[in-house]
Amino acid sequence: MKLAAIEASSCTISMNVLIILSGIADAKLQLPRPVSAETLQALRASHALLSPFDEAALELGLKLRDADPTVQLTALVAASTAQDKLLQHVASFRLDAVLAYPVQQIPAWNSHTLASGLSSFVQAQTGSPPDLVLMGREFGDEDDGGVPTATAHALGWPLVSQAMHVQHAAPGLLHILRQFGTVQEVLSQATPAVAAVTNHARNKLRHPLLKNVMAAKKMQFTLQPLPQDTAAHTLTLASVDQASAPERTEQCQMIAGDVSTQARALAQLLLTFGETP
Repeated sequence: MKLAAIEASSCTISMNVLIILSGIADAKLQLPRPVSAETLQALRASHALLSPFDEAALELGLKLRDADPTVQLTALVAASTAQDKLLQHVASFRLDAVLAYPVQQIPAWNSHTLASGLSSFVQAQTGSPPDLVLMGREFGDEDDGGVPTATAHALGWPLVSQAMHVQHAAPGLLHILRQFGTVQEVLSQATPAVAAVTNHARNKLRHPLLKNVMAAKKMQFTLQPLPQDTAAHTLTLASVDQASAPERTEQCQMIAGDVSTQARALAQLLLTFGETP
């Protein structure tokens, strides 16, 4: 069952939203030679893009501000340098603040240590602590999706996974539309909370205004390392190798003949699929 879209909210109570973003290397580029942690980092630094999940998280923050202009949006970006074009791109959406930490400090695959640093950063925002943290469900395009979960655990906040839309329903209360298996559901979630955002047609990132793009190019940014717990576990990446193609174990049959002959043979295969010879 697919639930109807969430109704627009008339709530005008201000809310602070922190969007944590991490770029990925352009997937259209070839892998560097040789493949190593260092060459992959260099590729990401020179050709960084927001992943579809990062874009979706940013769009959800922008939609919250569309519904209520008093919503405060802050982005924390994992950047290669202070001149990282990713920072300019994020700033072109006219956020209230764009902060950055060096992506080399803690790799995204070390989710426990990175979550500890992100949690310490959030807890240090005592002046205007965030009510909601938005992150792509695969932070930094790590397929295990461990960073949002580990960050919520480190904060001691509830996590809403597979989030697709967020509405500020009332002070201290959010309505979050999420993917749940083959259906969609709306959760009533108290703040503070972490939402791991998935991509969907309804949260495709808009294009920034040209005047904001030009203004962002003149901005100056600084990198501030994340607070790091000296007692946190430290992992070392031993090596990076290209994944090998899986070995085919199923039998393969080539169908010869003209199109009509091939169509009849394929139809017969489909009709008898699964039958024991």
